[in-house]
Amino acid sequence: MNHTARNLIRVAGVVVGLGAAVWALRDRLLPAPEVHSEPPPRFRTVATSTDDRRESETDDLTAIKGIGPVTAAKLADNNIHSFEAITNMTPESLADAAGTSSEAAGVWIESAAALV
Repeated sequence: MNHTARNLIRVAGVVVGLGAAVWALRDRLLPAPEVHSEPPPRFRTVATSTDDRRESETDDLTAIKGIGPVTAAKLADNNIHSFEAITNMTPESLADAAGTSSEAAGVWIESAAALV
């Protein structure tokens, strides 16, 4: 074996050895992951007053397939915050509020009815 091949094998051995050392010491080298003690957010928030319950009820409208954060914001701007509010709308009025087609709005109404 020539001199260059021996040096290459030595360098490879050093690299592998350093890799093994880093792997063995990874718990000391890397910070511990952060643990959050807060409970996960709820999909539905309800006011504590029974008089304001229906008015302040909000649902995560992004749970409806086809409604993303942008569309949910458009609906919120039009004071549509719950699945029940969507089920009480016509496809045309929901389409106008969301800026979408009546067909898509009809599918959203059906999906919201299943989530109520």
